[in-house]
Amino acid sequence: MQYLLLVLTAFFWGGAFIAGKVAVKTTPPFVVAFLRFLIAGILLLLLLRRREGWPDWRKKENFSGLFFLGLTGVFGYNMLFFEALKHTSPVNGSLIVAANPGVTALINRFWHGERLGPRRWLGILLSFTGVTLVICRGDLELLANLRFNFGDILLVGATLCWALYSIKGKEVMNNFTPLAATAFACTFGALLLLPFALWQGGQQGWSWLGQAQPWLAIIFLAIFASVLGFVWWYQGVQAIGASRAAIFINLVPISVMLMSALQGEKLTWVQLLGAALVLGGVYLTSMAKVQPGRAH
Repeated sequence: MQYLLLVLTAFFWGGAFIAGKVAVKTTPPFVVAFLRFLIAGILLLLLLRRREGWPDWRKKENFSGLFFLGLTGVFGYNMLFFEALKHTSPVNGSLIVAANPGVTALINRFWHGERLGPRRWLGILLSFTGVTLVICRGDLELLANLRFNFGDILLVGATLCWALYSIKGKEVMNNFTPLAATAFACTFGALLLLPFALWQGGQQGWSWLGQAQPWLAIIFLAIFASVLGFVWWYQGVQAIGASRAAIFINLVPISVMLMSALQGEKLTWVQLLGAALVLGGVYLTSMAKVQPGRAH
């Protein structure tokens, strides 16, 4: 059953790229991000109160950890994610974000001193090669002239934010359950997004409020990609471990490609080759055994 939930989570996150692209066509990106996590945060807090009760989140060390999760995994990631979707395709976006396990392993090497064996280094190299191929769209002159797609660059930043969120989350969940950590991260992230949402909404107007399409996309993002996806993901991490659960991220770009193809978008050989490299790299990075580093 847990494997089925992880598969569904990967497809929900793949659907987030499609829903996000739909939402930002008519709605300011920061407004979409704020409403997504406002709704998700409220639902998660209600679920937390019913299932577990309120944890002791007010202690300085607890508050700072939870706030960091909201700052990186919700605020930073989604500010970059939704703005990027205005400039790049869902398929490219999913391929870049799919390199996250390799990025996380690399950052963890310097943060916690976790040693990476040859297999993990090879996985990281393959992932970054695939991401570079996607960004430059098969044209190496783009690398030489630094003519990248702005949205692709933003998504690289989003990937870094999610890696920091994942690494810090392991520490935070020594004192909090996955549900509690996710609920407070979404709530703090929504509060951080609020002033930017008000500013951007005021700049671009509120005519979208009466349209059904952006609301349907936001509801999908809040309930399926945030509440169910985040909770099921951390349940999977607890049940089978982070490395084995990370394999299921491989399904995210595949699901986006399938959804995009169904919508009539043609897949290029560059995207397919980039997907193969990213997924191969993620597989090697996730399956390789962790070598202990310094104590922390």
